[in-house]
Amino acid sequence: HEHMARKTKQEAQETRQHILDVALRLFSQQGGSSTSLGEIAKAAGVTRGAIYWHFKDKSDLFSEIWELSESNIGELELEYQ
Repeated sequence: HEHMARKTKQEAQETRQHILDVALRLFSQQGGSSTSLGEIAKAAGVTRGAIYWHFKDKSDLFSEIWELSESNIGELELEYQ
């Protein structure tokens, strides 16, 4: 069997960003504690392995999202009022 083509840095970055976007959406819809990595993977159209490739674990992913959303959360809240 052939090796999967190595993803370019650009693609890896896009995948990572996509996972973060999807996870942020799920977290904001149903809360972080009730969102599993499996759900995030499914919603993002990637494998759980892909998530673990980019993030150590859920709390790693979570803290990354938190940092991202900290800067945007004010804007997000304004939109939903």
